[in-house]
Amino acid sequence: MDIEGFVCWTAHTVDDSAELRRVLDAQLPDRGSRAVADAQCAGLLEGTALRPTGLAAAHAFAERSDLPMSGPTDAVADFSAILDALAAAADRGERVGTEAVPEGFETVTPSVDRYDRSYHTVNVAREYPSGATVELNYRSRDPSHPDERRANVSSAILWLREDGMTAHEHRAEWTEG
Repeated sequence: MDIEGFVCWTAHTVDDSAELRRVLDAQLPDRGSRAVADAQCAGLLEGTALRPTGLAAAHAFAERSDLPMSGPTDAVADFSAILDALAAAADRGERVGTEAVPEGFETVTPSVDRYDRSYHTVNVAREYPSGATVELNYRSRDPSHPDERRANVSSAILWLREDGMTAHEHRAEWTEG
């Protein structure tokens, strides 16, 4: 059994942190509280609140286990796919292109700013029938001054909003190699 996915699925279902620990101690007598700590160390939980990767793990666990899970599953899948693409680009020190965005998103074409420096941007959003929205705001910019050459810097903000409220937000910045 995928313990971290189960912990995240349970955390999605149970809002109260004391109740979450009680439920997990009952379900996993040998590992309940330790499983929460493991999920926190893995970056899936912040306290007992789901982080974006934890939400994706909860949905994946629910799907594999045929368990019900409330919330926008299509939006979570797209959010997770973009999150993975951002992490992969950061690991490789590369910029993000529109190929990292799943189909169905509205894309804004790259722009040039007023200082004659090219900024590669990917600003996309998609609304889902469930009322959820996934939005990515990405840019690759040249931080150097005239006659100075430094590597470009990528910065991204990824949001998952449900009913107009931000449910999850992920920010990242990396130097392009």
